[in-house]
Amino acid sequence: MSSLVLLVEDHADSRELLEEFLTLEGFTVETAGNGLTAWERLRRPPLPDAVLLDLMMPVMSGWELMRHVRQDARLRQLPVVVVSGAGNSQPLPEGVLATVPKPVDLGELRDTLARVMPLG
Repeated sequence: MSSLVLLVEDHADSRELLEEFLTLEGFTVETAGNGLTAWERLRRPPLPDAVLLDLMMPVMSGWELMRHVRQDARLRQLPVVVVSGAGNSQPLPEGVLATVPKPVDLGELRDTLARVMPLG
């Protein structure tokens, strides 16, 4: 069974490109176009093995989503990788395991996921 990744990205073109890449890499991918949609998805099983999270989104930002995730005991240990063009001007949300800057280097993304996802 392949690992499940929740991809949270508001830009449709970027979301589709990353989804296609991850699928070709053997991941099962679910997508959300904003933090609120992602939060609703995370509240029902099965939990993803990792979350790829943009920070700058409408409706609910990645920062807001991370506050919700870290307050939920069931989600607190969920591996989260920030994929964002936000730069280093702001501190990352608590609980983020790694970052991949935009524009995304697909090899770096693959290597980062391999490093942060649980084995199994």
